[in-house]
Amino acid sequence: MRTEWLEAFLVTAKTKSLTKASEQLHMTQPALSKQIRKLEEDLGATLFTRSAKGVELTEAGDILFEEIEPVLHKIRSIQKKILSTQKTSEIKIGTWPSISSFYLPYKLATAKENDREVNIKIFYHYYDIFNYLHTGDIDAALLDDREIQHSYWSKPLFKEPFYLFVNHLHPLAKHEDVIYFNDFKDEPLVVLPSSCDVRMLIEEAYRLHHSQPNISFEIDFGQSIIGFISANLGISILPEIFTYNIDRSVIKVLPIADFNIKRQISLIARNPAIGKLLFTLFFHE
Repeated sequence: MRTEWLEAFLVTAKTKSLTKASEQLHMTQPALSKQIRKLEEDLGATLFTRSAKGVELTEAGDILFEEIEPVLHKIRSIQKKILSTQKTSEIKIGTWPSISSFYLPYKLATAKENDREVNIKIFYHYYDIFNYLHTGDIDAALLDDREIQHSYWSKPLFKEPFYLFVNHLHPLAKHEDVIYFNDFKDEPLVVLPSSCDVRMLIEEAYRLHHSQPNISFEIDFGQSIIGFISANLGISILPEIFTYNIDRSVIKVLPIADFNIKRQISLIARNPAIGKLLFTLFFHE
């Protein structure tokens, strides 16, 4: 019985959907079904009943669900203690400026406790990140890789919604609590480069609404976009992480009611062992 089978079971049981579970686990649905089938064969019991609506736990599945989560938590704790004793050379992580500013520092604060030297390299284009992974100049990366074909080890870390960022003097700031896509779809946008995951997801959202973004400025650095908005030189659609350090008296942030795409940041590693080490030591809740 393998822990990844048990984790696949747990996520499927919680989401009650093979589709949602496969997305969360960053694997194909056939691969997830295969893991669950292997677990069922190993236990000699059927764990789920399947229907058009999703999956439901059987009596055996209920028993496993009630018992297995604390067991997995204990296994992860043991793994973390063991991995913390393994000495490795410097670990280099590549990511976007926003992730390096508002997410990674808090996760890597434990690096000193684990006696690890972790260096962060900032990138503005996903192909640069993957080139550095390929050459070994970085060991791992954090970005949304769902639209990028690659063969590296990958583990989802978190998802975040998108918001509309406008200057408080902009006409769209009159919207109180929420805004709809049609309210701003033709407005000129300040955007990140086309090789950034945020830009790719925004363009996908526009395609889903049978529209195209009206781009007024393309800027490499997200915080510069915040500066443009502060000067009332445009509006932007950005993920939640950009809300963490803005002047709310100048910039209004509006949830987009019908903008159903989220950014999913994953940990990608050229060596699965390094990826698992990083995930266990720094990113596992």
